[in-house]
Amino acid sequence: MLKYRLISFPLLVALGAAIFCWKEGGFYIYTVIAPLALGVAVYEAAAMVRNINIQTFPKVTGAVAGVLALGTLNLNMLLEKLSLSSVIDLSIAGLAVLLVIPALALICRKEGFLERLIGSAGVLLGFGMPLLAAVNCWQLTLPFEMLGIFKGKQVSAMLFLIAVSKSMDTGGYIFGMLSGKFLPGGNHKIAPTVSPKKSWEGFFGGMILTVLAACCFHWWGDLKLWWCVTAGVVLAVGSFFGDLTESALKRRCGIKDSGSYIPGMGGALDVLDSFIYNGILLIILTVVFYGKF
Repeated sequence: MLKYRLISFPLLVALGAAIFCWKEGGFYIYTVIAPLALGVAVYEAAAMVRNINIQTFPKVTGAVAGVLALGTLNLNMLLEKLSLSSVIDLSIAGLAVLLVIPALALICRKEGFLERLIGSAGVLLGFGMPLLAAVNCWQLTLPFEMLGIFKGKQVSAMLFLIAVSKSMDTGGYIFGMLSGKFLPGGNHKIAPTVSPKKSWEGFFGGMILTVLAACCFHWWGDLKLWWCVTAGVVLAVGSFFGDLTESALKRRCGIKDSGSYIPGMGGALDVLDSFIYNGILLIILTVVFYGKF
C-alpha cells in the first residue's frame, strides 16, 4: 500500500499546487475537480449502505451532490449577474423542484421507490451536506500573507483546511505505524472493533503534527497564534472522527475501501473522510473568531 501511496500522494500534491498557485486557472480546475470528487464520494456512500439493506439511488444521489457543489461554487458569480426579479424566480423554481420530488414518489408508487428516495436523502444529508460545506470553504478567506506567492492577498481557507486535516491523517499513520513497530507490546488501540489500526499514539502524534501545520499559517502569515492552535486541535479531532465514521460504515457494510480509483488510498470517500466534519468546524471557527465568511 505504501508504494502506491508514494505514487498517488505526489500527484495529489501537484494537483493542489496547480489549484492554489495558478492564479488564472486554479479556480477553474477546482470547479471541475471538487464537484466531481464530492459526487463520487456520495455515490460510494450510497452504494455502500445497500450492503446493509438501506436502499438508495447511488448514481442519482452522487449526481445531485455534484450539481449542488457546482451550483454553490458559482452561486455568488451567478447572483451578481442576475436582477432581483431573476433571483426571486430562480428561488421559486428551486422550491418547486423540491416539492416535485416527494410528489413524484407518491405518483410513481413503484415498489421500493419511496424507500430508495428516503435512503438517498439520508446519505445526501449525512455525507453530502457536510462535505459540501468543506467544498465551499473555497469561498471562505483567511487574512494572512503566506510566502511570496500569496503576499497581500486574501487566500482561500481551503488551503488551511486541506493542510491541517491531512496532517492529522499523515501524522496518525506515521506515529501509529512506528509506535506499533517499536513500542514493547505494540501501541494502544482506540477502537479495535471499528478501526483496528487507530491508536492513541497515532492520535496524539497526529494532533501534534496538525497543530504545527496550523501554526505555520501564523509563522508565515498573519493568523493569530492562539487561533491556529485552537483550530489545529479542533480540526485534528474532527479529522479523526471523520475517519472513524467512515471506518465504522465500511466495517458495518463489510468492505475494505469505498472504491479503487486512487492507488493505495481507495476511493474518493476514503480521501475525503477527513472533511466530513472539518468543513463545518472551520466555518464555525472562522465566523466566531474572525467574524467573516
